[in-house]
Amino acid sequence: MNVRGVGYALAGLVVLPTLLASTPVAAAAAGPVPGTVFIQTVPALAGVHLLVGSSPVTTGAGGAAKVTVADFNSVASKVSLASTVLDARDTVALASVNVAPHTAKYQSHLTIGLNVTSKVTLQISGGNTGVSPGDVQAIRLHSVTGKTMQVDPRATPVVSLLSRQTRLIAGTVTAQVVTWSVDSLLANPGVSVTTSSTPFDPLTDGTWPLVLRPVAGTVMVDTVPATPGVSFGLEGATGVTDAHGHATMPVTDLNGVGAGLKLSTSQAVGSTVSVLRVAGLPPGTTFQRHLVAALAVSRPVSLGFTDSDGHSISPSRISDVKITGGGGTMDISGAQLLSPVSVLSEQGKLVNGTWQPQQVTYTVTRVTVDGSDAVFAGQQRFNPNTSSNWSISLSAFDLTVTVRDVLFGRRITSAAEVTRPDGKQYGVLLGAGQPTVLRSLVRGQYTLVTRSAVVGADSKILVSKNSDAEIRVVTLSDVLVFAMVVLGASVSVVVLGVGMSRRSKQRRIGASDE
Repeated sequence: MNVRGVGYALAGLVVLPTLLASTPVAAAAAGPVPGTVFIQTVPALAGVHLLVGSSPVTTGAGGAAKVTVADFNSVASKVSLASTVLDARDTVALASVNVAPHTAKYQSHLTIGLNVTSKVTLQISGGNTGVSPGDVQAIRLHSVTGKTMQVDPRATPVVSLLSRQTRLIAGTVTAQVVTWSVDSLLANPGVSVTTSSTPFDPLTDGTWPLVLRPVAGTVMVDTVPATPGVSFGLEGATGVTDAHGHATMPVTDLNGVGAGLKLSTSQAVGSTVSVLRVAGLPPGTTFQRHLVAALAVSRPVSLGFTDSDGHSISPSRISDVKITGGGGTMDISGAQLLSPVSVLSEQGKLVNGTWQPQQVTYTVTRVTVDGSDAVFAGQQRFNPNTSSNWSISLSAFDLTVTVRDVLFGRRITSAAEVTRPDGKQYGVLLGAGQPTVLRSLVRGQYTLVTRSAVVGADSKILVSKNSDAEIRVVTLSDVLVFAMVVLGASVSVVVLGVGMSRRSKQRRIGASDE
């Protein structure tokens, strides 16, 4: 049944008792009776076009009108709308016709109840949210009468809203002001907004200004890799991750939280961190945002160095260390060798659309000891997530040196000068009691010059493993002994020669005497 039919039905029910009481039955039986009808609309609206039977009438100021009709009988049932259009914005529908008690002959007073619908333009502005009005996909409107409507403001910026509704209250036709408010808004993913909640009257204003306001809620942050003690800041709030790498923060505006999430400090529990990327995850409930923070986590590592026998090598002998891992190369030198160095240990990586932790392992590519490379590149690996101490084994060996004199083969004590493969020199004392061990020599060729030698002082030794070296040198005592032997031999030759010369002479003398 349409609105007009409902109006007629209500009018019949309301008017019938009054007509029976006020209109003479004899007049009704006698035929048409002319009379005057006085009309008042509720709400009081000027410009309402009505038909009373076949007679048109338009209400004036205050919603009142008067019309003379040819047949006064059952006049309430003959009232209809000549046009539903009130003006460019408003339309009306007949809700009821109420007949007042009869006070004068050939007069009738009618109260016309109208329902009014008004066209309203939805005017959305971003307010202080930074959200574009075009991000709003749907608005759910709710009237004071309980009617709801969902509108896509992008497709339908102008809506028709019931603005006045008449009802019969205690025998009086009353116009109810129908105000509207916004129940909720649906916006693009990642946007949370609402509007001011002031009720809006569609009849008094053709433009409904809807100012977007931010929505308060909770932001949940998951770190990848899961890192405890990471401190985040967002809108003045601070959240610190727990043992599982989760943090929760209350915020006054859920919009743009991904871009606003920052580290409060780079320090975490036993590590330093930096943010690689912040991405959004589907929220678990309303008024919530779920973020994942992909981190680069660095941990302190202490470097230690040993030779092939496990003996410690002082960092002072090392000029440079180069390690490779995580797609990059790191050079460590100088004072960095004396204290823990921070290295990237773990980082978040996007794998098939999911953020996953990726551990970083390292290989040592070079260690410069005494000017020479002491490692084979790529043969030693280290994971900073499992240990904070990296003991690097160097290709450094022990050289056991014994110095003997050539003549007697006994061990002797001698100062010596060692020349390293890089050309630098240092002095050592080679003892006579036990062989002297030169420890942790890096691979290469060394030169030993013994100060006690007279002949054969320079010895070249190739060090590539633990080895022994015996150096034979001619000492001054060897030279003296050799000189004495030579001198003795020379004297013996002279004495022998003199003796033989005397014998020969005596033989010649004896022969001449004969």
